[in-house]
Amino acid sequence: MQAPARVLLATTLVSIAVVLIVLYRYDLLKFGRSGGESASNSAPAASSAPPVSAGSSAVSPEVVANGKKLYETMTCNLCHGADGAADSPTGKAMKATNLKTGQFHANKENLPAVKYIVKVIEEGVAGTGMASFKAQIPNEKDRQDLAEYVHSLVEKK
Repeated sequence: MQAPARVLLATTLVSIAVVLIVLYRYDLLKFGRSGGESASNSAPAASSAPPVSAGSSAVSPEVVANGKKLYETMTCNLCHGADGAADSPTGKAMKATNLKTGQFHANKENLPAVKYIVKVIEEGVAGTGMASFKAQIPNEKDRQDLAEYVHSLVEKK
């Protein structure tokens, strides 16, 4: 295949992926979700366990499991990749943040990592492809769990 044809094919595939992400993001296209059911409706009820503080090192396996489930169902993995490296064609095209590094360049307030991740989930990042997911994840505990899971993806040195 000639180089111009490969570029055209790659561009087309990335464009289709972006369109699918946008359609899914605004609930116009559903993969494995029943109509009108948000992830917070299907998530297990909050336990009586004490809440995990932002950035706490003692994160329960239940928190991480719920965060991982949300990461997969809320399309985080489409841009940031299954392991958080953002090395997929979509991630590269959208210049998604590599979550494994733990470096968030838009964190101008120098918030603790988990607190900043929650803020990004709630507000998005202006000028990037990262939109707010607060409407898609209305439950505050679910957003916290997702942030804890994302933080768990950081490679330990």
